[in-house]
Amino acid sequence: MKKILYTLILALTTTTLVLAQVDRKQPPKPLSERPINFGKVENFTLSNGLKVIVVENHKLPVVRVDLNLDLTAIKEGDKAGYASMFGDMLRAGTKNYTKEELDEKIDFLGSDFYAGSTNLGVSSLKKQLTPSMEILKELLYNATFSNQEELDRLKKQSKTGLEAAEKNPDAISRRVQDVLLYGKEDAWGEYETTKTIDNITLDDFKNHYATYFKPNVAYLTIVGDITAAEAKTLAEEYFASWEKGTINQEIPVLKKNTSGTKIAFVDLPSASQSSINVIGLVDLKKKDKDYFSGVIGNSILGDGSSGRLFKDIRERHGWTYGAYSTLKDSHKRSGNFGAYAKVRNNVTDSAVVEFVRNINDITTKAPEAEELNIKKSEYNGNFALGLEKAETVGRFVRTQMMENLPSDFYKNYLKNINKVTAGEIPTALNKIIDPKNLNILIVGKGEEVLPGLEKLGYSIDYYDKYGNPTEKPAGKKEAKNVTFTEVLNNYFVAVAGSKTKMEVVKSMTTDAEMTLPNLPQPAAITTKFQSPNKIVMIISVMGQTLKQGFDGEKGFSTMGSLPEEQIEEFKSQKGYFPELSYTDKMGVLEGIIPVEGKDAYKVIITSGDHKKSVYFDVQTGLKVREETGTKDSSAVTDYSDYKEFGGYKLPTKITTSVSGQNMTQTVKNYVINPALKNEDFK
Repeated sequence: MKKILYTLILALTTTTLVLAQVDRKQPPKPLSERPINFGKVENFTLSNGLKVIVVENHKLPVVRVDLNLDLTAIKEGDKAGYASMFGDMLRAGTKNYTKEELDEKIDFLGSDFYAGSTNLGVSSLKKQLTPSMEILKELLYNATFSNQEELDRLKKQSKTGLEAAEKNPDAISRRVQDVLLYGKEDAWGEYETTKTIDNITLDDFKNHYATYFKPNVAYLTIVGDITAAEAKTLAEEYFASWEKGTINQEIPVLKKNTSGTKIAFVDLPSASQSSINVIGLVDLKKKDKDYFSGVIGNSILGDGSSGRLFKDIRERHGWTYGAYSTLKDSHKRSGNFGAYAKVRNNVTDSAVVEFVRNINDITTKAPEAEELNIKKSEYNGNFALGLEKAETVGRFVRTQMMENLPSDFYKNYLKNINKVTAGEIPTALNKIIDPKNLNILIVGKGEEVLPGLEKLGYSIDYYDKYGNPTEKPAGKKEAKNVTFTEVLNNYFVAVAGSKTKMEVVKSMTTDAEMTLPNLPQPAAITTKFQSPNKIVMIISVMGQTLKQGFDGEKGFSTMGSLPEEQIEEFKSQKGYFPELSYTDKMGVLEGIIPVEGKDAYKVIITSGDHKKSVYFDVQTGLKVREETGTKDSSAVTDYSDYKEFGGYKLPTKITTSVSGQNMTQTVKNYVINPALKNEDFK
């Protein structure tokens, strides 16, 4: 049954990537440095302190107006999550229009509006600029933040997203990374929880607007088919009446890296892969003399498919789909470095060794001329492409002003990139990254990966998925005086009272909702099963319906033919409860393992060439987890919130992690032994 769901999940959430084949036998020559011409750029300041930047570009009849607040960071405290909702609440109704009326006006214009906690803007056809600016003005001056219905919807959506990401190693890694680097009390280290979202009220949005939306800390960037004179008139007409005010911003304390490289481990027993992220703080600003050497050096290390990490960990070893690194500067506080990948559990320790080796190499040895030329060529090409967009020029000018950079910083950007020598790179990166004092953050399945990590010689600190220090995860315990058969019988009794009662289930239908982090709304799932192996699953989401199943003889799918391996698995199905077909020869009781904080019997089931691990709660006897797959890929499914349906205790929450995707099914209803027809499985 899960095979069907896995395929449908991938159809909903994955995109095929086509990589161009590149001949790397000959080192490419750097692209010639193109002259940088920003075109006509002007800037001025209104009497209320609003700084205005104008970039003329008359290629298209489009004008973009961006308003950006120059703030250090917004600390949300016990209301964490409200800032991400602010833009939606700003558009949720004004003094003169309801949310629905605003949406209708915006749809009619066809202009592209956006809003966030520190920005607001619109991209409009020149002929629609005046009515678009009237709406922008309405949003800026007259937002009421009084739409409780919209706030309730956003809070529900946020909590659904948190639940969907609860067992997502990437989401957990990002959260713990910020805690380790900045601390929970810092604006960059705090995170959303169900509790903080519940704390959010309409007053929080009103207070945010009253506190931060001041023209004297804002930049207005106007780019496109507009003259400087027209832009000045526009700025005066729509923004001159905006009253300036005083903002008391918290001055963040610059943190320091950990002392000595160590492993920070988060145990996620449901993880089918390990998420590795080598992280550290960096004190790097664009005006620093080592900035360009650092940028090029990091690009050589891990920027894209031509980076060393990608070539090594993906192409050479085949341990991951991608391995990359980032180097983020910050003009007001500490930036950060990160090198990351998701790898198979059984190669986690080996991947850590390769990460450390590559970071040490780039900080101690000059790169080859070929590597340096490739990256310089990429920068020359990408930079020139970026300048085709007028908003890029506007962003550059705004950045120069915000960060107090020389007025020719971006005009000389490629010149400074191309001046970087191979010998400068290791010196710069050694200083910037501080490779001897990094955290190797790993979110993974401790049972499988810790034995290998402990052999690497690093000290290991343990954290929970919220960044709180915790104890080393408990290992496997011996299951004394219990047999596989007893565990299985306890399960039958827990679900139905007896094995015989389970055997009378010949058909089943379920109705459920499925949530995924990248789906804007839950998907409706209907499943029908008829013994021994007929099954169909129908998923409806966003106006689309996907159908897939097996009619007892052949597979069918709205997405094309099914793999032969999947059809063979359907043929081998022997009823709704696969546990009924387990024999003593198939099962081995391996021991007791903690699952979500509770002890569970771990059973290894072998059928032909296939193996899977099934976990049964020691106290309740119910199935709580199942792991399937191969050494290259695996799927983990957790079962919880059991409720009674027609005399059977069945799970209403089923959370699955497969192929890097995490999803949760909430089952609303089970129907036991309904009358089904052959037509139901077509």
